[in-house]
Amino acid sequence: MANGNGNSAGEPYVIRGRGEDKAPENSFCLFADVNFNVGGPRDKILVIPANGTANNFSDYGFNQSDDGVSSVVNNTGKNNILFTRTNQGGSQLPVAANSVIADLTKIPLSESPTHTWNDQAQSALAAAKPVPLPVFTEPKAGAQTQNRRQAVRGSTTPDAQQVLLYEGAKQLGTCPVKDSTWEYTPDTDWPLGQRDLSAMAVRDNVTSGKAYLRFYVTLPTPVVDIRSPKEGAKVDTGVSVDGVAFNADTVTLTEGGKEIGTAEVTTNVWSCIPQGAWSLGKHSVTAKAVRGAQESDPDTVNFTAADPDLRVECKFNSSWEDGETHKYIYSYDITMHAGETAVKHWNLGFGQLPDGSVLAKQFVAIFWGMIIEDGSHGEVLLGSPPEGVHIVPAKGHLTITVQVLVPKKDDAYKKLYGLFAKSLA
Repeated sequence: MANGNGNSAGEPYVIRGRGEDKAPENSFCLFADVNFNVGGPRDKILVIPANGTANNFSDYGFNQSDDGVSSVVNNTGKNNILFTRTNQGGSQLPVAANSVIADLTKIPLSESPTHTWNDQAQSALAAAKPVPLPVFTEPKAGAQTQNRRQAVRGSTTPDAQQVLLYEGAKQLGTCPVKDSTWEYTPDTDWPLGQRDLSAMAVRDNVTSGKAYLRFYVTLPTPVVDIRSPKEGAKVDTGVSVDGVAFNADTVTLTEGGKEIGTAEVTTNVWSCIPQGAWSLGKHSVTAKAVRGAQESDPDTVNFTAADPDLRVECKFNSSWEDGETHKYIYSYDITMHAGETAVKHWNLGFGQLPDGSVLAKQFVAIFWGMIIEDGSHGEVLLGSPPEGVHIVPAKGHLTITVQVLVPKKDDAYKKLYGLFAKSLA
């Protein structure tokens, strides 16, 4: 059933307007500018219906690096909550029932670069009681399985009625909760390679944040899986092709039957940049993993190379043992280059991090932008500060020294996989 705005009932949506009176009844509304968008340049409003959840504002076209949250109207009878991280993570700001906050620059937040809540919220809950994250119990994170019908099992809070299971944006199933446990068994084979799942617990109409699970479906023979670029993506002409491979020594890339590059497999990951930039236009690239005389079945990705608004490159600096955790910190200089136009708002990301990784706390303490994903489920996503400082100047560059904490020392981590930058203009 729709809610009159072309959305499913309970689903957040974006409107435009200025003034407290623009907040619909029985909703939790987040305004992009102070004083409910009155007098400022921004006019977006993210509307979260009562009992709804917005686990990542970017999912609804309300991007933290550009729009931000600067004032709030709670038109519900419940005490709602803002969070500084996606999926109801980080610090919390309760917003009392039937109340307003006209200016989040007045609300202190020690972890923020500005020491206030202004533009820091990334997820929100329009209900008084959050639902705890569900837990995956099988398979284990990072597990390799040859069972093509591997069941996925987990536990959750006793008052949850169901768990929603996703792979990417595709919903795989709705799993009933019985005795605080849930289970999903696929009715077709899992595709070979890396599987990235997420799960949300549901109590009445309220959903939890997302819990994540990465595991791998393999064979006794070589297996290859391209992870970046994504199918159909528009990419930089200098982008690498990255992925995972198992029971393999090398991965060979071909296009149109012609070999264009070979990459060594290190700890089941690989990355290949063919000589020279990709030509402008569409490409169809095929990967095969090789061990001795054995070859894997091919995996193919189709993408389009284009002149980017923003080009990105990375240089590995060094690694050292962290005295507190006895894990290892890997340091990288990531440089974004702009074209003819300065880029004021941007996202920067990379992935394929091993289980147990996270952005190093030394980096988190001094980074002046937005940390949207912190690497704890394999991906890092950073955003520019909403104020428009730290821009990438026209025909210039901006370098960020990023530090990642990983479980062990390994040459595989001297590269960043799936590295990208994009302008949010």
